[in-house]
Amino acid sequence: MLASLRAAPTLCLSKRRYRNGFCCRASTLQSNANGDRNSTNNNGKNKKKIVVVGSGWAGLGAAHHLSKQGFDVTVLDDGNGFGSPDDISMQGFWYPFRNIFSLVDELGIKPFTGWMKSAQYSEEGLEVEFPIFQDLNQLPTPLGTLFYTQFSRLPLVDRLTSLPLMAAVIDFDNTDVAWRKYDSITARELFKQFGCSERLYRNVIGPLVQVGLFAPAEQCSAAATLGILYFIILAHQKNFDLVWCRGTLREKIFEPWMDSMRTRGCEFLDGRRVTDFIYDEERCCISDVVCGKETYSAGAVVLAVGISTLQELIKNSILCNREEFLKVLNLASIDVVSVKLWFDKKVTVPNVSNACSGFGDSLAWTFFDLNKIYDEHKDDSATVIQADFYHANELMPLKDDQVVAKAVSYLSKCIKDFSTATVMDHKIRRFPKSLTHFFPGSYKYMMRGFTSFPNLFMAGDWITTRHGSWSQERSYVTGLEAANRVVDYLGDGSFSKIIPVEEDEPHIEALRTVNRRFNEIRAQLPLSDYFLQ
Repeated sequence: MLASLRAAPTLCLSKRRYRNGFCCRASTLQSNANGDRNSTNNNGKNKKKIVVVGSGWAGLGAAHHLSKQGFDVTVLDDGNGFGSPDDISMQGFWYPFRNIFSLVDELGIKPFTGWMKSAQYSEEGLEVEFPIFQDLNQLPTPLGTLFYTQFSRLPLVDRLTSLPLMAAVIDFDNTDVAWRKYDSITARELFKQFGCSERLYRNVIGPLVQVGLFAPAEQCSAAATLGILYFIILAHQKNFDLVWCRGTLREKIFEPWMDSMRTRGCEFLDGRRVTDFIYDEERCCISDVVCGKETYSAGAVVLAVGISTLQELIKNSILCNREEFLKVLNLASIDVVSVKLWFDKKVTVPNVSNACSGFGDSLAWTFFDLNKIYDEHKDDSATVIQADFYHANELMPLKDDQVVAKAVSYLSKCIKDFSTATVMDHKIRRFPKSLTHFFPGSYKYMMRGFTSFPNLFMAGDWITTRHGSWSQERSYVTGLEAANRVVDYLGDGSFSKIIPVEEDEPHIEALRTVNRRFNEIRAQLPLSDYFLQ
């Protein structure tokens, strides 16, 4: 059970630990209409109040389960729109997203396309086409991925240099020890150590990392790289299959999801930027969430925001008095620029989703045929393309027409017909510091799901979890885990049944067992911890 989750430190703060400005502001705060920490339901039973900060996959995941348990849940959004932190770019839903697929089934909605093929481009043209793997004969991992993937340019000898990397995959078992071992080196160093060819790294593996973790491989943690590559590519042949949302996440998933929570009494408040917390010294926990001059009482709080948002909150709130929050100030986020283009003629795009790299030393991007994904564009006479640029520092300050020109230039190198098409309309969206940067050494600064405030819990794709999932699935799972911690802390309600990732294939599990035993024996040898690992 989750009783062990209560083991987080419960240190009390003295009055001197309040920020000077906070004590002065306290008298001007207005108590919100949500009233006392506990309200009463129709049966006369007290409903314990929960405040969830953040409205992406993590925040809504926590609110979803807690509202089902009969808690009085209030979700606070900072004004950018519910679900917007998770709707900044086109994001696929991979085959192993078992918890998210279970959620949409529970909601009775049909937001996804069918399984779709994808491709990968470099400046030289098409590099790789990925089939729908589940439709093919299943081979032991990683043979199916290597055998069925269609490489346009890469010789067989280069492809075979990827096999030694499986030794690192076997060794990386998502434990704390494994994370600390591999997090200190870059993804590029990892591939170099295991003999990856230059061409395989430059045209295939490097771009996959850059699109999956949103930064160049030399700026990504080897631990995060192994984690995401195993989850969506190497664990099982079919894991690389993906579907897409047939419209925006907010329209197709978040709005019906929120409507279902409203029927259970969950309240959603927009335009509430959290600025501080009120600490109850007698109970040694947070009693209220502060949004400017308004306060919201809470028996427990789930904080499910991105790194940059949390960093601003830490600098201006009582969170700066706790060490685990100060460490978060060392983390980093990545800029994203999203470009939607309407062309004057139909351009044939062979694959619906496409990953690209090599168009700049630090730039990775993806482009999508929205005529085949979004319901609203299926009958359009024009070709509608969305291109999302990650690690887009150099694009952020450019004017819209400059961004459009670059996007069209890049698209033309992938598909020549774009060079003769004219952009009729465009929509540019910029998202500064919006995605998590898993840089080398970042693991030691990442937070766990619990904090030294006994009733404050964390969720998000950057929160450490042993579940093994990544991307939206990871966010959603950490939201469910935070909900379980609230249930455990308050001693009320049932735990959410989180679907685990699919078990390792027998040969992988056998090799991991041998590897663990070898590491245990090596740890007993004299001077085993003397040399730098």
